[in-house]
Amino acid sequence: MVKISLIISVYNRLELLKSCLLAVSIQSRKPDEIIITDDGSEEDIIGFGRVMQAELKVPIHIIRHAHADFRLCRNRNNGVHFSTGDILVFIDQDILITRNYLAEIEQQMRPGRFLSGYPIRLSQEQSTLLTDAMILDCNYSSILLPSQLRKIRKQYRKDHLNRFLYRCGRLAPCGAKLRGGVSAIRREDYIRVNGYDERYVGWGNEDDDMGRRLLATGTIGYNFTYSEYPIHIYHPPYHQNGIRVNQEYSSRRRKQITRHNYQCEVGLSAPRPDVEIFNLT
Repeated sequence: MVKISLIISVYNRLELLKSCLLAVSIQSRKPDEIIITDDGSEEDIIGFGRVMQAELKVPIHIIRHAHADFRLCRNRNNGVHFSTGDILVFIDQDILITRNYLAEIEQQMRPGRFLSGYPIRLSQEQSTLLTDAMILDCNYSSILLPSQLRKIRKQYRKDHLNRFLYRCGRLAPCGAKLRGGVSAIRREDYIRVNGYDERYVGWGNEDDDMGRRLLATGTIGYNFTYSEYPIHIYHPPYHQNGIRVNQEYSSRRRKQITRHNYQCEVGLSAPRPDVEIFNLT
């Protein structure tokens, strides 16, 4: 049986993580393990995790390192390093997934593709209307707009067209782009490229880099559904006005990535002597 590791990136804002885990609790296909990988929160994530473990009845492991800037790449690699699943499903703590999201991932995953969702982004006002009952019922009809659902379908069609054009002579640059907070990657593909590049510190560009390196191995992005979609809860952003501090490094790496040179130097294989592990089962 295929094993799914659900890897959730976290930094403080445990109220968002609670909502995220409530959505996980109603999945028709439960994850085999939940890896909460923490970028050094000041909030009591261990105590919070113990409470949620009792409710979820799925093994929860908390992996954490000390906070030193925004280190999402290292954070995700930490989670993968200590996970055991064949399929690595990545969501961020501000993401809600609909009831059959993991079941759809299991059904759609196969060699030669990584899966990439496309989230509905709630406004600040919509997010304030969100309730635990909505999440547990998986019924967001009272707050979602028809235009938001249309946008999901439009992106689904666009991603599939791009995948078709890419496979028909590279007439598009890629299939679906890797959207790291709503994605799934086979473990062997993740290992092949040495995971996320931990030289990306600060917000921006890490997913584009990872997607390019997977593409260089022949692993193409696939938008796997529009009926089971992720929902992004509004919160103040971690970046300042969308400034990408890694742009120069990303541009340089883009020129270096080829079908023979797709591994990052500092990635999944990097030593992790500072990482703490808490098994809550």
